[in-house]
Amino acid sequence: MAELWVVLQEQDGLPPEYNQEVLAEAQELAKQHSGRLQLCAVQLRAPLPTATEKSTEPFFKSIVPERFYVLEHPSLERYTTEGYVAALSWLIRAHTPALIVTSATANGQDWAPRLAAQLGLPFVARCLRFVLEQDTLLTLRALYGGRAYVQTRTRLGRLPALVTFAPGTRGTPSASRSQLGRSPEPEVLRYQLPLAIEEQSPRLQHLGIEAPAAEEVELEAAEKIVAGGRGVGREGFAELATFARLLGAAVGASRVATDRGWVEPERQIGATGKSVSPRLYIACGISGAAQHTSGIREAQTIIAINPDRNAPIFALADLGLLGDAREILRRAIQLLQEESVGV
Repeated sequence: MAELWVVLQEQDGLPPEYNQEVLAEAQELAKQHSGRLQLCAVQLRAPLPTATEKSTEPFFKSIVPERFYVLEHPSLERYTTEGYVAALSWLIRAHTPALIVTSATANGQDWAPRLAAQLGLPFVARCLRFVLEQDTLLTLRALYGGRAYVQTRTRLGRLPALVTFAPGTRGTPSASRSQLGRSPEPEVLRYQLPLAIEEQSPRLQHLGIEAPAAEEVELEAAEKIVAGGRGVGREGFAELATFARLLGAAVGASRVATDRGWVEPERQIGATGKSVSPRLYIACGISGAAQHTSGIREAQTIIAINPDRNAPIFALADLGLLGDAREILRRAIQLLQEESVGV
């Protein structure tokens, strides 16, 4: 039976939610080819003492693969391009899958094309959908910031194809394994990699990880965005930035805010700005003109704050707060600060 691999990615030792959406998309494809395609997951990590062995439960909540490959090597304690490419190259040669999928995160977009180039694999980046039809891989991709779409056809041969899946495209499955009434465990295959992966690349030295300020996070990569418009005003953007920092979100803006110089143009979201796909989008004082909402249609959850109950943004929002955005932001900042100091 052919194998469909989902390469899991970890952040600060905890599995991020985008693993679940990639697993969900891959499971749907495996079901379409039931009996011919086996869903597998792949994890790369440093060896762990037996007493602290991780369970598969944190990774597989609602989606459980049939097989779980665990690749262990001391150099995989933290992400490196060389480590991931070397480890996955070894596993591909040992167990040739039909298709390899991972999330198009910063790390995924780093190692995936390098691995494809090294092994000569067919590669399609940032897919919104992927389907197998006989010996052909069909993928759907967005172009021009989501303003156009293209379907690609990739002929499959003896080598597996490699795909990165755009984060936030599908969303995270909500049902847990207990809710599904079962608690299956995948077949676990653990390998101590017989590779001489260098602990440190001679051209790269790990110094540490420092989170950027809310105003510096790239909008396309942000999982949370707090955006302001006309209703926030020039002075209100300082409060908006404080709220975003406490929430761990990036700062965005409507065209009105950037045209008036309240925020730099790089923060603009909309038809003449950037299209974003965060897990959470909070629109503060933004009316919801088509120019702006065209850039947030891929957001998973939208919260709108506006004093006008007839504002178009409410038609698109999952949750609407009727009121002055600055007053609500001040109260939200106060609550978050009190929570952080345990008041």
